[in-house]
Amino acid sequence: MRLIPVDKENRSAYKVFEQAKDLPTYLSRIYPNLEASYLKWMYIEEDGNYIGSVWLEGQDTRRAKLGIFIADPAYRDKGIGKYAIQKMISLAKSDGIDIITLNVRVGNLRARKVYDSCGFKERKRFKKENGIDVFYMELEL
Repeated sequence: MRLIPVDKENRSAYKVFEQAKDLPTYLSRIYPNLEASYLKWMYIEEDGNYIGSVWLEGQDTRRAKLGIFIADPAYRDKGIGKYAIQKMISLAKSDGIDIITLNVRVGNLRARKVYDSCGFKERKRFKKENGIDVFYMELEL
């Protein structure tokens, strides 16, 4: 598995991810905030294919929000997402980030289990503007 930096001007590989039919079940969005002042964005490559994406975004270098997805269900539940998250945590530490945050759908038990194992803690439950129940989670570095 490799993480490959995304050229935000040339995102042609995203056509693969945009075709993944079940992503709306898990995600509110599949792109990071391209206007964020802090942005680390990587494709997840396995077996020579782009299978997902992971990113950290923030408006300062103290807090960053994590986003991740594995677009191809055949690659889920294999430890790839956890590995990518751990690599992004290491990157955030080296960049001086203090806290990584994320939102995860209440019903996405697979993702919650991975976040728990990476050290994230549930801080609150709330309903997003789109009506979806999520947990807000944090990891203090």
